[in-house]
Amino acid sequence: MPLKREYKRNFRELIDHLPQTIFELDIDGKCRFSNQNGYETFGYSEEDIAKGIIFTQLFIPEDRKRVTENVYHILKSKKVEGHEYTAQRKDGSVFHALIFSNPIRHEGSPSGLRGIVIDITDRKQVERELKNSRDELRNLSTHLQSIREEERANIAREIHDELGQSMTALKMDLNWLMKKVLPDQKTVLDKIESMSQLIDSTIQTVRRLSTELRPGLLDDLGLTAAIEWYCGEFQNRTGISCNLKLGQEEITLDQNRAIAIFRIFQETLTNVARHSSATHVDAELAITDHTLNMNIRDNGVGIPEEKIFDPQSLGLIGVRERVYPFGGRVEIQAPVNGGTTVQVTIPLDHKDIT
Repeated sequence: MPLKREYKRNFRELIDHLPQTIFELDIDGKCRFSNQNGYETFGYSEEDIAKGIIFTQLFIPEDRKRVTENVYHILKSKKVEGHEYTAQRKDGSVFHALIFSNPIRHEGSPSGLRGIVIDITDRKQVERELKNSRDELRNLSTHLQSIREEERANIAREIHDELGQSMTALKMDLNWLMKKVLPDQKTVLDKIESMSQLIDSTIQTVRRLSTELRPGLLDDLGLTAAIEWYCGEFQNRTGISCNLKLGQEEITLDQNRAIAIFRIFQETLTNVARHSSATHVDAELAITDHTLNMNIRDNGVGIPEEKIFDPQSLGLIGVRERVYPFGGRVEIQAPVNGGTTVQVTIPLDHKDIT
């Protein structure tokens, strides 16, 4: 008997030194034991426990029904379960608590509950701060993308209007000059012809740069026309065949969604050309159940799995961030039979995050 009493005393001293609350309940949910941390954390005394404290008193009223339901469920089970609640001290102050508990059984039947309470207030605060920081960064990213699109549109307009018109004027001046040169001045005529060809090439470059910065088709004729144009341009420029399949329903989007989808399409095909060694790309664009779906598949070497979520893969991060304001999702997969698949979904009835 003395050894048993000493064992109990040592065990009680041990759990009283633990930095978490250890508790036991009877089958009716009444608290019948707590270690010293429990008294300090909740502000109750041993006398309060002796008078009778129901477990649900230790939580805010909004959580008490859920606490009761979970206790009932745990009593019926045979495993340890964890749940988060807002706990309430005797003085009315509150803290975030994570509780792990399991049933106490006597002769095969539940006779109570035993568990541990962990104060996770600091952890929840860190989680809130991280979430706020992440939301701020995402909002900043969305804002920067919007500004960048405006700048691209402005630069494209300036290049087309100012530089394009200047080159056209030079071309007209050269044509006028050519008419003034005598036929026997072959050297001068050859030089003028060479300059004219250079101007023609520069005009084509100006048009290409202007269109790549901001396709006029996207603003004038919409997403479908812009996607079809870029698919053809990609095929001509890279030699990689691009097969585009459009759904039956007319694709009409607001400007922000249209720009996001076009830029994702553009970035994905750019990655195909740079990294995949593919010879063929299949792209599908359709609206189903108020959701825009875009799938792009290539027959290349496939993206390494570690690259899909690599923080250094800035292009892929940018693709994911483009759909975030619309509640969209991007999935990138490398099938076992080779190639890479990019699946983009954007709900059309989602309230945009601005």
